[in-house]
Amino acid sequence: MKHFLLLFVLSWLSAAYAQRPLESSSDIYQEIKRLNVLTNVLYLAAHPDDENTRLISWLENEKLARTAYLSLTRGSGGQNLIGTEKGPAMGVLRTQELIEARKIDGGEQYFSSAIDFGYSKTSDETLEIWNKEEVLGDVVWTIRKFRPDIIITRFPPDKRAGHGHHTASAILAEEAFKMSSDATNYPKQMGYLRLFYNDSVATFKEIIQSPWQAKRILWNTSVWWDQQLPEKAAKADDYIKIDIGEYNDVLGLSYSEIASDSRSQHQSQGFGSARTRGKQIEYLKHTAGEKAEKDLFEDINTTWSRVPDSEKIQELVNSIIKEYDFKQPANSLKKLVDLYALLEKKLSPIDASQLKIIDGTQRINQKKDDFFIEHKLEDVRRLIKAVAGIHAEYLAKQSNYIEGKEIEITGNFNLIVRNADYKILLNSIDERNSITTELPIQLKRNELVKLTFKGFVQEPFNQNISLSNPYWLFKNEKSFNPSQKGLSENLPLIYIRYELLIDGTSVFFTEPIDFKWVDRADGELHRDVEIYPAATATPEKNVYLFSGQKSMAVDVLVEAHTNNFKSELIPQLPEGWSTQPEKISVSLNNAGDQRSFRFELYSPKENSMGEVKFLWGDSPANAFQLIDYPHIKPQVMFPPASAKIVNTTVNKTVNHLLYIVGSGDEVAQNLKQIGFEITSIQADKLAITDLSKFETILVGIRAYNTSEYMKSGNTILNQFAENGGTVIVQYNTSRGLKADQIGPYKLHLSRNRVTKEDCKVNFLAKKHPILNRPNKITQEDFNHWVQERGLYFADEWDKEHYTPIISWNDPGEKPQHGGLLIAKHGNGHFIYTGISFFRQLPSGVPGAYRLLSNLISYGQE
Repeated sequence: MKHFLLLFVLSWLSAAYAQRPLESSSDIYQEIKRLNVLTNVLYLAAHPDDENTRLISWLENEKLARTAYLSLTRGSGGQNLIGTEKGPAMGVLRTQELIEARKIDGGEQYFSSAIDFGYSKTSDETLEIWNKEEVLGDVVWTIRKFRPDIIITRFPPDKRAGHGHHTASAILAEEAFKMSSDATNYPKQMGYLRLFYNDSVATFKEIIQSPWQAKRILWNTSVWWDQQLPEKAAKADDYIKIDIGEYNDVLGLSYSEIASDSRSQHQSQGFGSARTRGKQIEYLKHTAGEKAEKDLFEDINTTWSRVPDSEKIQELVNSIIKEYDFKQPANSLKKLVDLYALLEKKLSPIDASQLKIIDGTQRINQKKDDFFIEHKLEDVRRLIKAVAGIHAEYLAKQSNYIEGKEIEITGNFNLIVRNADYKILLNSIDERNSITTELPIQLKRNELVKLTFKGFVQEPFNQNISLSNPYWLFKNEKSFNPSQKGLSENLPLIYIRYELLIDGTSVFFTEPIDFKWVDRADGELHRDVEIYPAATATPEKNVYLFSGQKSMAVDVLVEAHTNNFKSELIPQLPEGWSTQPEKISVSLNNAGDQRSFRFELYSPKENSMGEVKFLWGDSPANAFQLIDYPHIKPQVMFPPASAKIVNTTVNKTVNHLLYIVGSGDEVAQNLKQIGFEITSIQADKLAITDLSKFETILVGIRAYNTSEYMKSGNTILNQFAENGGTVIVQYNTSRGLKADQIGPYKLHLSRNRVTKEDCKVNFLAKKHPILNRPNKITQEDFNHWVQERGLYFADEWDKEHYTPIISWNDPGEKPQHGGLLIAKHGNGHFIYTGISFFRQLPSGVPGAYRLLSNLISYGQE
């Protein structure tokens, strides 16, 4: 029974990692070969999309090394090419994109607690904001947990990395490489951690955390940093060259093809990649540890001999590989089951009497190291299921349940064996899932067994059954489960543990709870089973901006997630603000019922910024946010039910403007709040739109990066300006422009930006109408900005035609003048701005509204 529990909890943890499905005979053979390789490689960088998928694909599929990517952040500070998610929601989206990437290249995925706060120019700033000691501890934790023989960084620990986060990632990796082997560093990580539920029944096991020293650390350098790299590497002795373009005839793909498919999962960042083929060299420069002369795995024991008394295991694995039959994978079942039994016998027994409470956690320190055995056991389980064609589903009847101290989940457990002639029995199911059918059941080939179950999620299992927010967001001491530390996503609410007797040998498996449904267009779809609040209250807008208005309607969408929901919805307001009514009684009969409730919100006379929070009686309410794209698994978030409220004065002289939609910004919706009438079109409609109706055209962010139609669109916009209109183009990235030129005159974009959101602003043309009409712009208008001032400023322009209006700079740098440029063109005007209005307006920054209103009104007074 002790081993049963041990195997269950290990499966639980490993299931949190992205795993490539074993769907073909070739996939199975690839995994069988991996049984003979005992080595781990950790790739480390700062953000999602920083990883070198080419190298990860080669390590996983050619060298058969267990490979993981540690992304220090989840990318919440980045831009979004496919939607409007920003901040925490952006981090959730990019996390899922990484998980999908690993499913393709085969790697595993880890994270630290570092927050992506946007572009940083120095590692000092980054490490201060991140809290270096905490994030360094996370890296040490991952090294001790994953036990890599080799660590590879994507970036150098200096300015060549080009981003403070990048530089900091290399600094932390190199320090953690040295620190992880010393038990006096982060001593609270030491020990074999176990949590118990009832009568010593284990519900969680963490792999032993003990000191670990990797053999070497290298920098995956590139011609990106040094165009002379091939020549240098040919002469120096501290470089390893790897051709990662090799073709894998078992998988039928080259590693660069696999990598391209993996890379293309980063859709929100616009990293769709064509499959590449042929020779491709990667360069690894020695950083620390034992230097390899020719081979990356030099002097690293990757065989079973690193596990004591493993000769029989080695012999059996060799036999399984040698005898594998591509046409009949099931012929390997008997020896895989024998290997499972052999590995299981080598596991150390667990003695609950050795339990100690250390620093508030339950630990057993006296334990033999079973690291490789445990992970190979999990691999063997997957292979047994694959060769026998075992398919199991643990399906809940509904996709969500309501938060509480004990949650009952009902559904079906479906099990089928499709490819084995051995006698296989479903012998037992864990006691936490009650079923009405008597066991054992003999499983007949290709005949589905369908059992109904009743399972319970209980409070000790997850520390506290709280809402299914991503565990790293909105966390508190009650909701945070330490077992999830560093993992990609939340652990499933519950697993079913079941035992199969395969030709007399017990093999234990687990399946996480899942929800499956069929869409008439997309077919079979899956999502996580999640915990919802009894009802959600989602304000229609994130920001309510008052400009000369005494009151504004605030609509709140209430959705019941349980039957017979009744409560009072109460707005909680800053001083000076009020609503009518002060509260609303809510009564919804059925789960899924939705109803909108309206409050009239009244602002104070003076300028004011604050937040309206919504309560259910005395308790804070939660909003609902769904993140759903075809390339990821649907994600839900339950942020606090609140909205920013701002009272300021924004004058304007233009009422109706045309907005050309860019990539995922909310500027048009935000401008409607202050009275602008906006017609939004895609760039492909520009040529057939009657532009004579408009005085100003505002172009959304990155439109010149995302639409081929901006090639001709730029000419149309220039003509509109020449005829007397005003054209405003918001920021575009310098890489990947679809048009040869932006605007009517020479304008070259750079990667220059100002990242200090509170840096001083210099007015270069104080009397220019942009700074004076219809709103007088002062230094106060640049208070309360978020994340940055702007990005992708121009660094060269036609000085005869363009006038820079403001300058600003990060500490220690020269002033940037290319953030706001204005040119007279014919009877009208053209404006380019890298100012991050797309961040400031959704955050309710009053001065950003006032300044953008001046741009829209310019020349149209």
